[in-house]
Amino acid sequence: MTDETISDEHHRQVDTWLREYVSVGDRRVGRSGPVCPFIPRTLAQHALESIVRHDIHGSSESELAEQLRAEIIEFGKAGRPSQSSGVVLDSRLIVMPCMGPDGWKRLDAVYDNTLKDFAVESGLMIGQFHPHCDERAVRNPDFRVSVAPVAMLAIRHMAPHDILFLHHSAQWFKEYNARFRSHFQRGRIRDSLLLSLYYRGCERHGLPA
Repeated sequence: MTDETISDEHHRQVDTWLREYVSVGDRRVGRSGPVCPFIPRTLAQHALESIVRHDIHGSSESELAEQLRAEIIEFGKAGRPSQSSGVVLDSRLIVMPCMGPDGWKRLDAVYDNTLKDFAVESGLMIGQFHPHCDERAVRNPDFRVSVAPVAMLAIRHMAPHDILFLHHSAQWFKEYNARFRSHFQRGRIRDSLLLSLYYRGCERHGLPA
């Protein structure tokens, strides 16, 4: 079996996960609609690129951080489309099928310790996925929403709804506010949860609403 054939199999596995789990409704998420509301449209517009990296094993935390930081930098090079200030569908999945349980733990560690800060500072959002991932749904902390058949890192542009993930940290909130404050000032955000988190974040971090 050639490397190309193996990669095709992993692409099919990821595509099935995206279409049969991420793109469909699950009441455990705590809201209506797909697990990720943007994935159906992203797939329809062919805006998601999947890259299979057989060389990433996660045997070293520092090496893993360096490899994934390089992927984040590469994705960010194109920049955010100048005509868009809302949701940008362009995104990338780094698929790491050779990573095992020890590597999954290191993926969680580098995500928490270095990669998320780095991505947010660049106006990007990332998410880690793997078979043992313990990330919980925002609206239902009992639901492990990021379980996937293989280790992956998702990279996309920051969007207005990301206040859900960025309101706790002063630095993250500052980066978010610099990009999307005008959305709140102009009344473009109407979701009550997003509004509540934003204004509470302004108060908590000492920023004008």
